[in-house]
Amino acid sequence: MNQPLRQSFSSGADIVAANLVRLRSLAPMLPPNRQKKVLRDMSGSHSSALRGRGMDFAEVRQYQAGDDLRSMDWRVTARTGQAHIKVFNEEKERPVLLVCDLRAGMQFGSRRALKKVLAADLTALLAWAALHNGDRIGALLFNDAQELDLRPKPGRKSVLHLLNELTRLPATSATPQPDRLAQMLRHLRRVARPGSRIYITSDWAGYDHECQQHLFSISRHCDVIALHISDPLEQQLPPPGLYPLTDGQRRLLLDTASVSARQTYQQAFQQQLQQLREQLLQLQIPLLALSTADPDPLPALRAGLGLGAAVSLPEVV
Repeated sequence: MNQPLRQSFSSGADIVAANLVRLRSLAPMLPPNRQKKVLRDMSGSHSSALRGRGMDFAEVRQYQAGDDLRSMDWRVTARTGQAHIKVFNEEKERPVLLVCDLRAGMQFGSRRALKKVLAADLTALLAWAALHNGDRIGALLFNDAQELDLRPKPGRKSVLHLLNELTRLPATSATPQPDRLAQMLRHLRRVARPGSRIYITSDWAGYDHECQQHLFSISRHCDVIALHISDPLEQQLPPPGLYPLTDGQRRLLLDTASVSARQTYQQAFQQQLQQLREQLLQLQIPLLALSTADPDPLPALRAGLGLGAAVSLPEVV
């Protein structure tokens, strides 16, 4: 009798379409309509609920007692001399935008998977979850030289198209651009519709003041959730010794014998991550830290989205 196989996230150096498709079975474990920001625990008074679905403008009508003053149409009010408000219809399908970083720095990994592989898995899983919730799915995929903008569309075909493009966007030998992340956030600022839910999966290399300004503008009208991908070798140096490293062209030896150097390295990573978390917290954007070494990132993902961490992967016979 065959033993049941347990569904798992991808491993290795390549983004494989079949693996991304299989993650559909986990979609019910990430219900978007139940996701909550956990800012109350993170920042005390800085708490806010996720916004509702996007709103489409319907009409302007005269003000009635109890109407929300924030919807006041001041131009029509001034022209007619009578108070008028804007009326909106709730969208049936909320736009979900999945931003996936595939730059050169994401082509790295020392354990079970490269950072880009985990990023693609998470993007695929969130796309399936959005489909399960009846939302429209769009994406912004980018490397150092190219980007692909997929506008939000409903249906399974939109998800499969996204998964296919995740496997097709090539690794690039282009010289990394220090402002590449800022470029993509500027683009995201232009295309994100108010009321969208946005997931940004990246190692956040190159995050600076310009990035903060773009995210400030985006987060005023959209719900943004940041996923930070790292590898254990970025978090701390391996045990003392000499380690050969290569990028496919060059080779070098990494000497980790120095205790002080190991401590400085680990502290630098933690300080950088904490600084990023605090900067995003100012914008009420939660940061979920995930590692390539974790064979099952789902509990950490659920906990970060306010869904609770107690979950086990389903068995697939």
